[in-house]
Amino acid sequence: MKKWMKGTAFLSLLFVLFSLVGCGSNEQTTNETKKEEKTVQIKKQNEQEKKEEAKVEPSSEQNKPMDSSTVASEEKKENQSTTPTSTSKQTSPSNQQQTPTTKNTAVTTNKSSTPTTTPHTPTSTTPASKPSTTATPKPTTTVTLSIVGPKDRGNIVAATKVSFNEGDTIYDIILATAKKHGIVIDSRGSGATAYIEGIDNIYEFDYGPKSGWVFEQNGISLTKSIGVTKIKDGDRIECIYSE
Repeated sequence: MKKWMKGTAFLSLLFVLFSLVGCGSNEQTTNETKKEEKTVQIKKQNEQEKKEEAKVEPSSEQNKPMDSSTVASEEKKENQSTTPTSTSKQTSPSNQQQTPTTKNTAVTTNKSSTPTTTPHTPTSTTPASKPSTTATPKPTTTVTLSIVGPKDRGNIVAATKVSFNEGDTIYDIILATAKKHGIVIDSRGSGATAYIEGIDNIYEFDYGPKSGWVFEQNGISLTKSIGVTKIKDGDRIECIYSE
């Protein structure tokens, strides 16, 4: 009986020991599991921090100011590739002027600006026109001339207006009119001795001893030679063959 009791007690003791050992191992396992979880969390935090640092570093590098030489070189490349050259041409009536090509480059941190060039338009000066110096034409002076033959011939030249020059005489106007109408004038002398013997083949004394050519100015018989009697505007000159 005692042996059975001792055996039972020994078994109970072993059970308790195993239970204690099991509890200790479970606690140790739990602790190890917690430590592993903490380690995993710490690793994750570290990795997350590294990722954040990796994101922050490029942005900080981008925000770092570039030195003046780098900016100048980069802006120079940008300006060479993007800045257009502006050329303006102006044409005048006498010649063509070409403005030189202008290239302006401004270095900035972000953008380059090119000023706009405004072409210069030359002003042309036109000389003032001179006043017209055309002389006013003189009014035409005329006389009325008629040549009347004997009764059987009638009018050789009907009354017609004839223009004349200043200083002309009756003799001058009769010769000019006869030439215009194709009439033959037979005369001699000049000036004070000028004398007309025949007009259109009709001569003095053809119709009697007193027949011949007589001349009137404004209805008045001449008392001077036709070669010195001047005419004026509006005169009426008549050459009449008397029988």
